[in-house]
Amino acid sequence: MPGIAPMPDSKPIAPPNSAERPSARLMLVRAISVAVGLMLWFGTQAMLGARAFPPGVSEYDLGEAARVLLAGDALLAGTAKWNDWLAANDAAANALLVASSLIIDALGIFLLAWAIFGPSLRPFVGLLCLFALRQACQVMSALPAPPGMIWHDPGFPSLLVTYHVANDFFFSGHTALAVFGAVELGRLNRRKLAVVAATVAVFQMTAVLVLRAHWTLDVFTGAVAAMYVSRTLRWLGPWCDDRLDLLVRRRGSTVLH
Repeated sequence: MPGIAPMPDSKPIAPPNSAERPSARLMLVRAISVAVGLMLWFGTQAMLGARAFPPGVSEYDLGEAARVLLAGDALLAGTAKWNDWLAANDAAANALLVASSLIIDALGIFLLAWAIFGPSLRPFVGLLCLFALRQACQVMSALPAPPGMIWHDPGFPSLLVTYHVANDFFFSGHTALAVFGAVELGRLNRRKLAVVAATVAVFQMTAVLVLRAHWTLDVFTGAVAAMYVSRTLRWLGPWCDDRLDLLVRRRGSTVLH
């Protein structure tokens, strides 16, 4: 997958267990930033889940729009047999939902912990950029649900996946997070880890397509957005680190005086 291996103009970074450690004060500020980011995520997701289509748009209209989109979506059409099988096998569908969500939770927690305790805030800045882009797209582009969508609470808790929100399609957060995580892990310059990360990204994209939790355009845009954000972090990540370090040092100096 493009972007999984370390980029030619992006230097490999030290792993999270590197000897380089931020100060306790800096880690605290980072942790507060992450907490605020998570609150914004869940808050905006709740707002999206509560929104409705404009007056005059009926269920019939949404169904017709979905059928038109489905007619031109080659990947959803090509995976129709898998979707039908999952629809007829609740246990398998629930297992796929749980597996996908566990991976998202594990990857998200790793990236956030890396941003707090690691050498750079970069992973959190990237997630925040993806979050902002995605929620902005959600506000501007409300799509109908794909016919045959399998999306419900499988009976297993998730930290980051919001099962109660079933109208946030463009673009795919699962795909964006998985691809972004794969790109960031690829920067560790460990081939085996990069292969695992790429496999996870492909699995997530396949899962949301066979579950029809997203349209193909959602998945494609999520992957492109993740790679674009990772590219942007070449300069944005160090800039945020410098500003945050300066802020913490100034606060520390004020306290000492």
